[in-house]
Amino acid sequence: MRKKIDFSYVDVHSHILYGVDDGSNDIETSKDMISIAYEEGIRKIIATPHYHPERGSVGCEELLRQFEVFKQNVQDVCPEMEWALGREIYYTSDVLEDLEAGKKLTMGDSRYVLVEYHPTVDYAYLRTSISNITQMGYIPLIAHIERYMCVMKDIDRAYELKNMGAFIQVNASSVIGSAGKDVKKFIKKMMKDELVDAVGTDAHSNGHRAPRMQECAEYICKKFGYDYAKRILHDNAEAILRGEYLED
Repeated sequence: MRKKIDFSYVDVHSHILYGVDDGSNDIETSKDMISIAYEEGIRKIIATPHYHPERGSVGCEELLRQFEVFKQNVQDVCPEMEWALGREIYYTSDVLEDLEAGKKLTMGDSRYVLVEYHPTVDYAYLRTSISNITQMGYIPLIAHIERYMCVMKDIDRAYELKNMGAFIQVNASSVIGSAGKDVKKFIKKMMKDELVDAVGTDAHSNGHRAPRMQECAEYICKKFGYDYAKRILHDNAEAILRGEYLED
């Protein structure tokens, strides 16, 4: 008999903070997103607005101020919801300078950085970026790895990136097939070998990109077991925020 899900979820990737990137446009949208997330079983959200030349590059101090205002403005929606602040960093050479300058680009107060790339990124470039980030003492969490064709076509590259010190996040919607059968099959292979370390909703709205997690959680539990599901939907995220190195 399959063990019932009795743990809450931590969303490690969310664009729920309004007015800072291409995610939520206003407080009402954010409140709707919070209500949806709560109904889906999410009890902690790491807001990860883009740090991207085209999608959002709000400065550190301004972002921290807006995050505090945000928490005050939404506390009446789901008082039990817990919050942390991170960034989704689009990797460029400038990012290394920004990290060195101490800009607030990490997940909470940890050394983890959620890093993304163009879908057609060259693997050599991706590999070099991971090396650069780790050499600076940071721990890369690769955002929605299922989007990068260079890894999709050769799963051995996911192993290599992990061996280099990177960790892997996938989107909940991709797990259950919203990005197509090939992507779902790829993620299934990675989960079978326990290559995936964290799941996020990558929510941008209260519509088709809402913070849905429950169906994904049930699928992971059914296919890969309760223990692994709990690890990648809750435990690892908590460890990331504590700054602990994840165990394989």
